[in-house]
Amino acid sequence: MLKEGVEDWRRKQQDIELNNRIVKVHRGNGSFEETKWKYIKIGDVIKVEKDNFFPADLILLSSNYPDGICYVETMNLDGETNLKIKQALEVTSDLQEDGDFTNLRQIIKCEDPNANLYSFVGTMDYKGMRHPLSPQQLLLRDSKLRNTDYIYGAVIFTGHDTKVMQNATEPPSKRSKIEKKMDYIIYLLLCSLLGIALLGSVFFGIWTKADLRNGELKRWYLRPDDSTVFYDPKRAPLASFCHLLTALMLYNYFIPISLYISIEMVKILQAVFINQDIDMYDEESDKPTHARTSNLNEELGQVDTILSDKTGTLTCNMMEFIKCSIAGTAYGQSVTEVEKAMALRKGVPLGDEIEAGGHKEKQIEESPHVKGFNLKDPRIMDGNWIHEPNKDVIRDFFRLLAICHTCIPEVDETDKVSYEAESPDEAAFVIAARELGFEFYKRTQTSIVIRERDPNQNVADYQYRKYELLNVLEFSSSRRRMSVIVKEPEPEGRILLFSKGADSVMFTRLAPDGRKFEEETKRHINEYSDSGLRTLVLAYRVLDEKEYENFAEKFRTAKISGSADRDEQIGEAADSIERDLILLGATAVEDKLQKGVPECIDKLAQAGIKIWVLTGDKMETAINIGFACSLLRQGMTQIIIALEAPDIIALEKNGDKDSIAKASKQSVMGQIEDGIKQVPTLGQSSTESFALIIDGKSLTYALEDDVKFKFLDLAVKCASVICCRSSPKQKALVTRLVKHSDKVTLAIGDGANDVGMLQEADIGVGISGVEGMQAVMASDIAIAQFRFLERLLLVHGHWCYRRISVMICYFFYKNVTFGVTIFLYEAFASFSGKPAYNDWFLSLYNVFFTSLPVIALGVFDQDVSSRLCLQYPELYQEGVQNVLFSWRRILGWMFNGVVNAILIFFFCTTALKDQAFRQDGQVAGLDALGATMYTCVVWVVNCQMALSVNYFTIIQHIFIWGSITVWYIFLMVYGAIDPKYSKTAYMVFIEQLGPQRYHIGW
Repeated sequence: MLKEGVEDWRRKQQDIELNNRIVKVHRGNGSFEETKWKYIKIGDVIKVEKDNFFPADLILLSSNYPDGICYVETMNLDGETNLKIKQALEVTSDLQEDGDFTNLRQIIKCEDPNANLYSFVGTMDYKGMRHPLSPQQLLLRDSKLRNTDYIYGAVIFTGHDTKVMQNATEPPSKRSKIEKKMDYIIYLLLCSLLGIALLGSVFFGIWTKADLRNGELKRWYLRPDDSTVFYDPKRAPLASFCHLLTALMLYNYFIPISLYISIEMVKILQAVFINQDIDMYDEESDKPTHARTSNLNEELGQVDTILSDKTGTLTCNMMEFIKCSIAGTAYGQSVTEVEKAMALRKGVPLGDEIEAGGHKEKQIEESPHVKGFNLKDPRIMDGNWIHEPNKDVIRDFFRLLAICHTCIPEVDETDKVSYEAESPDEAAFVIAARELGFEFYKRTQTSIVIRERDPNQNVADYQYRKYELLNVLEFSSSRRRMSVIVKEPEPEGRILLFSKGADSVMFTRLAPDGRKFEEETKRHINEYSDSGLRTLVLAYRVLDEKEYENFAEKFRTAKISGSADRDEQIGEAADSIERDLILLGATAVEDKLQKGVPECIDKLAQAGIKIWVLTGDKMETAINIGFACSLLRQGMTQIIIALEAPDIIALEKNGDKDSIAKASKQSVMGQIEDGIKQVPTLGQSSTESFALIIDGKSLTYALEDDVKFKFLDLAVKCASVICCRSSPKQKALVTRLVKHSDKVTLAIGDGANDVGMLQEADIGVGISGVEGMQAVMASDIAIAQFRFLERLLLVHGHWCYRRISVMICYFFYKNVTFGVTIFLYEAFASFSGKPAYNDWFLSLYNVFFTSLPVIALGVFDQDVSSRLCLQYPELYQEGVQNVLFSWRRILGWMFNGVVNAILIFFFCTTALKDQAFRQDGQVAGLDALGATMYTCVVWVVNCQMALSVNYFTIIQHIFIWGSITVWYIFLMVYGAIDPKYSKTAYMVFIEQLGPQRYHIGW
């Protein structure tokens, strides 16, 4: 409670500090006054200066730049460090001075408050015109203004209505399976406590009733003839009930309340060791492993299935433009990692000579490496493309790459251009265009400038071509393409639509006369996919003035619409113009595997962990990446589920949706059932391993309620599973489905599209890659590289599972041992309710005399070293099979505690009973018996700890033997205090250790 109270107080202080930040607010007549954030209202016009946060959700009106752009850092929202460009409407971009707002009148209509950070629907009525508003004009609270002196903005949402606050939901509560099982053990002990308390109360009631018969006193020392209700034979039932309450308080030591505190301390220290492990530190990115929660440490040692994203998780998400197909001709001679792995698998390692265009050529001399560009082909490098037969197509291809994107150029003092891109793919495309002589140089709200190198003249000769930017048709996951409409500079003056997108949507949009290179391009795309490359198809068309004007009107009407289906209207308008395209070619970019990924996956597979990859790539790409990273291995039988049967394809051409859905579902069910027949059941032995590969369409039907458990039954029997073309929602649904197998699942990803998967899994691991930090912020543990997962699970997971399991079992053991001695003395004393031990003995048992050794075990114990954990990954199965925390093991520890308690009790009572203990012939009293039993308990449970420790450190020795020593010191010091305070402990230590001739009197 104290910890939570401190955390609440700190949060309150942060809130106060945040709400009292200062911003300039327009108060009329062009005057801006400094105002605290908490006083900002909807409709205010505010001025935010460089490097300050936005206090509310704003509509950007203008900035110090003439075209109304500003640069925004959204790290607090999505963790991404790259700057985003925002741009005001052209009609408000001239409001650049405080005085310009004197007579400003605007009406802004927008959507209701919602949590979607990436969409916004609204309109602005200004100077008698209605203008559409988009996310391009939206500045979100907690974003920071960068590289811009100031901006003016109109407040649309404040406080809890802002999008960042709408997203501030509590993450799902996760508890480990051991922690949940621990609750059932507590319930068992509670029932045991209640049972023995009831048993003792019944016997106590019977014996109390029989205490006074015919004037004869049986238990005379309880004075039943002159007693309160507690020992009154005439009110035996009431005495029995009072004894029940006494017994419940007396036997509460069966319940290890301090266990929860000890476990919390141990888990925090375990998390510190995980964070400080130098072998999981990435020097390149300067990022260590970070356990964002310590609740799931032991769960790391029980992972049965890993569900992994591919891009940015298994791969680097650092795209390199490596090959392309233009006008049916393949360019690019570089060898990909997947090609190397495939050649190695076939026993034909690739050398320096590679095939290109049907003949072998020596690789061109290495030039200085340009990040994002690795195309090696002398036919188009250094302006040689001008000599190719389809030079016009090549020129249009690279012009499209330089124009069709959302990148932002930054020109330094030496006139060198660098780019801020929303994705690594986009950056790779503009860099490739630049390296081949088509440099994206400048962007404004209405134009794009390309600096083209003349291939016929000196490299330093440039031609600047300024294109009028008419429309941007943005990329979305549903459209799977992006287009821009531009007007060429004179003398051509043509209106061009440039488009790039996935092959599945682009080939269907080609004009009949635009398919000249379709077959060759498709063949190249398949080859690129086989090589593990990501592909996009590029196409364009020329628009006539009338057609464009009709589209522009329709598009503008859709954008200024405030209706709920505005996005659908915009999509329909874009769809109407993105037709009859002329094919240019296809790009192929490589996302290299992260360092150590194949070795890591191989080691995890040896540990018996099943690995699922959920990716948006094509099946061929995913399969080849699977081989490259050791997810798929030679001799592994592949079970492929795909909707490529001729009857399905025929139905798709007819377009009958109901028939397609019904036939597709039946096909998927049939393929799943066939796969189940192939895989041996648990009773059958087989050395054959299986891999399941399923595409996105099939996965849609496989996740339906009446199919999903059959799919799960097949999938869990396979060593590897690859789900291709899967959406973020499907990733989360697959993760939820795997959890039904009652095995521990771990999801690992690096992007915003992996958040649902990470939150759904038992353990979410985020990779702090180049896609921002959203995955990390939604994760339980953050690592910098996939390869660190090997050490995180096989070393730290194994250790934490063993430590926590043995620690909990030992805790129950020591409390059962202590509690049973109390119960046995109660029975021995006819359930009189008198405790065997002094009150302070009872209170300090779990605090000083047995607590530290168990914490040391939970933090430091190791059954084997980290080197052996990695050398023998099969050791990990100890946690997966839950060997150390099974009911048999738990009850065995408890039984051991009961046996120890019985031996201690009867040994002590037999040794001290009916013998002269003091010089005057008195036998040992309760004080002597209690101290003796307590000493035996302390010795036994601490020696049991010594036997349980696998790896002794000086700390363990100090804590184990120190706990026993502290007991003796306490007994001696406490026993020397006035008997009014020490009571039954008075001088008991000296009395029991003193020689017989020594007489103690008081």
